Amino acid sequence: MAFASFASLRAARRVARALGVAAAVVVVALVALGSTGARAYTVSPGDFLLRPVVGAAVNVVRFPAATRATPQGGMVLGLDVDYSFDGPINVTAAFRPVLSSDYVDADLGAGIKYRVVQLGAPFIPYASAMLTTKLGGPIGPGDVHSNLGGRIAAAVDYFVMPTFA
Repeated sequence: MAFASFASLRAARRVARALGVAAAVVVVALVALGSTGARAYTVSPGDFLLRPVVGAAVNVVRFPAATRATPQGGMVLGLDVDYSFDGPINVTAAFRPVLSSDYVDADLGAGIKYRVVQLGAPFIPYASAMLTTKLGGPIGPGDVHSNLGGRIAAAVDYFVMPTFA
């Protein structure tokens, strides 16, 4: 079985509905992580991977003269795309719009990612470096803000299924 059974998913959904939306995410994640089909997946040469991105963005350092119209944070909804040249070495691209109550910011990036696929564990650690650009503006009248920057990251992918990380 590649994922948890339908009966366990229905039970998890009933429990999550009773506990609320925040708990729903936790319950479904625990069911997915505890499913017998969860296993390691090795990224091979020629693999093309898509990964949805959901999270929060917080501007830690803000320069009042340059970023006076930008929000201090927002919700990130986006998509990362990886193409594996040599298993561990990947070219990566990202489109991550950041949404706040009165501002929309489009974040584009491209770079390189190194995955430690040799570990043979369900968790595949990686490090990446990207050049990024942002273009954003307030919802309504106001100035458009743009910048060019970089992003370095180190994280872990957990592959629930060969096509789902």
